[in-house]
Amino acid sequence: MAATPGEIQRFLVEQFPAASTVECVEVGSRHAVARWIYEPSGLRPGNLISGPTQFMLADTALYFAVFGAIGIEPMAVTADLAIRFLRPASGDDLFARADLLHVGTARVYGEVDLWVDGDAERRVSHATGTYSLPPAIRT
Repeated sequence: MAATPGEIQRFLVEQFPAASTVECVEVGSRHAVARWIYEPSGLRPGNLISGPTQFMLADTALYFAVFGAIGIEPMAVTADLAIRFLRPASGDDLFARADLLHVGTARVYGEVDLWVDGDAERRVSHATGTYSLPPAIRT
């Protein structure tokens, strides 16, 4: 039932071609790691990784973690997502690790830490969010 990084990546390429700069690095039953491949179009003035880019990666990492818990379910949707920017993000690729805190029959709740490649100890942002699961998979 749980998805592998390869299966998730194939799903992403087929269903969301606009997300070509995102990669599923790792997935487990209650976590996932996603990577945003450095792309200058995702930068804001000052060569900082933009807030929208960080938000997108946090949401995508949480989506991947949901897939790790329940399998690939395209209609699992973001119910809410909040992000706190902790410090400027500059440099290289951006990583996000999503950890699921609750997996229910209707909702999944988790948190996401983001950092720039090579500096995992210094988070650049932290997000929390909830995914709503479609009625078809609720037991």
